[in-house]
Amino acid sequence: MTGPAPGPVMVTTDLDRTLIFSPRATAQLGGALPRSVVEALDGRVISEMADVVRDELAQLARLPAATLTIVPTTTRTVRQVQRIDLPFTPRFLIASSGGVVLEDGRVDQVWAATTTHRLRECAPVAEVRALLDALVTEGTALRVHTADDQFCYAIVDPDRFTADHVDELASALVPGSWRVAHQGSKVYVLPDALHKAHAIGYVRARLTDELGEVPTLLAAGDTWLDAEMLELADSGWVPAGSEITRSGAPPWPQVTVTDAPGHAGAAEIVRAWVGQVSGTTTTAGRRA
Repeated sequence: MTGPAPGPVMVTTDLDRTLIFSPRATAQLGGALPRSVVEALDGRVISEMADVVRDELAQLARLPAATLTIVPTTTRTVRQVQRIDLPFTPRFLIASSGGVVLEDGRVDQVWAATTTHRLRECAPVAEVRALLDALVTEGTALRVHTADDQFCYAIVDPDRFTADHVDELASALVPGSWRVAHQGSKVYVLPDALHKAHAIGYVRARLTDELGEVPTLLAAGDTWLDAEMLELADSGWVPAGSEITRSGAPPWPQVTVTDAPGHAGAAEIVRAWVGQVSGTTTTAGRRA
């Protein structure tokens, strides 16, 4: 899609390594810009956001819903995402990789019931947790967590957790309708019932009912956990240097790769959103 969107716009965006970055990620990726701390834990800086990104997001968020709705869409749990000091208060926020929808900070009970029904078709989370706990026992994983009672993730030793481990986990999990996503020192194990795109469809339908028009969907994300969201979008953006770009060009023709990585890539993405809602021209990124 080129030029401004003709009607309402809904933006769904990942957060970590898309709009916000840890100091370590900034050092690894480059693209540093003047930035401010948006998340700290026990006195340690966890995440930062470029000042230009913060300012433009704040301006965009002041637009009426008939023009734009920004929906942060993350794999983080509700508790984890609420630690982030975003430059606006989103009406809708999608957490736990689509398992939870918050509206005005409260759990959407209709979506919660839908998620619970979907999860019944997958193996219980306790069975999956047991598989990951076994990795801790053998020393491959360092820690294992259950997120919002819906999925699991493990912190692993990248030198010991190999592609063979991924294959073994997948073989054990696929029959129970679960999948594996390995990202560096983290291994996410998610039921097929949880996808960001499912929750996005729900929020988009809510907005369609209210506005009388289907919002144009813009999306941004950096990992394969964002794949369904990017595929669903009318236009999407992937940061340079991200997990998706490591295997080549993204497989979706409507998705643009930013020219710069890190905070500079985030700035490109937000400028592109500004262009979509204001009709201004932007040269950010390149088509895949």
